[in-house]
Amino acid sequence: MPHSTAMESDKHAAGKQGSELPNRDGTKCTARAFNQLGECHEKDETMLSRAQAVEFMDEHDERFRWHQLATSLLLNKITENSRLASMRALLPTRIAFLLFAFGVATPVLSQGQSPTLPLAGIVSRMEQAQVESRQQDTAYVVTREYQLSALGNQNPSSSIVAQVNFVPPAAKDYTILKSEGSSRGESIVRKVLDHESQMATHAEEHEVSTRNYDFALLGHEAIDGHDCYVLQLMPKREATELIRGKAWVDAADFAIRRMQGAPAKSPSLWIKNLAVTINYGEVDGIRVATSTKSVADIRFAGTHVLTSRELDLRTSAVSARNQTPALKASQRSGARHAAADTAVWVAR
Repeated sequence: MPHSTAMESDKHAAGKQGSELPNRDGTKCTARAFNQLGECHEKDETMLSRAQAVEFMDEHDERFRWHQLATSLLLNKITENSRLASMRALLPTRIAFLLFAFGVATPVLSQGQSPTLPLAGIVSRMEQAQVESRQQDTAYVVTREYQLSALGNQNPSSSIVAQVNFVPPAAKDYTILKSEGSSRGESIVRKVLDHESQMATHAEEHEVSTRNYDFALLGHEAIDGHDCYVLQLMPKREATELIRGKAWVDAADFAIRRMQGAPAKSPSLWIKNLAVTINYGEVDGIRVATSTKSVADIRFAGTHVLTSRELDLRTSAVSARNQTPALKASQRSGARHAAADTAVWVAR
């Protein structure tokens, strides 16, 4: 027993000595303390691993977000390029559709419409047509009927029939054949015809040319079945003989078919507004004003309308100035050519 007790005491002492291990700094830590230290170390390693994992995940998320952004930008660029390519492919179709919708497809012309020439070419040919018309060597006598009435009144207050004689190159006179109603109408017609006779002697001063007008091309329009260029007339000076308005030029022979507008200068202080239309036509190869209409707002007298229409025209082969022409009958039906559309100059 004593021997056993001694052995157990030795084992206990040896175990106790074995559990108390020296540290590098000479201190001792028990097994329990060492175990606790090990647990703390393991906890520190675990915490370090988690921190590293969080840092890694943060870095990974940042890279993922940049990847998403780059991918999104790339997809947007691809989509935009695809859309632009589609728009470029459809652009000619859309332009063609718009041109067709608004009627400006230049190669396609409406039935009977002439190809559009440059403005300078139209004006040049129109000027040449006027020169050729003035060079005609045929004398003629035209009979016209004038009517004066208040605006809206169907019954004219005056009716006048006049005979106008023309002998080339620039001689004009007239005779009043009949006058009915107010004497005021005859007085106005005489002043109109006096002005017309004076204008015949200096046609270049009021002709529709670049000397007297600036022009702009407004488009096409049919007049009495003739396809015409429509020109804007802009007078270069203030003159009663010039019209601020429009001219319709035949696209086939470049003769003027119609003029419409207002005098560049009022012919009288008594006239507040004056609207003028002149229709031109060809009779036996001669270009004449077939009908005229003027609507004048006269101070203290109201608005009045003066119209004229051609009743008939007779021609002769006389070409000498101031020589009375020998007439040959070439009657035209007044009903066929009555288009009372404008008298230009109202009495001052």
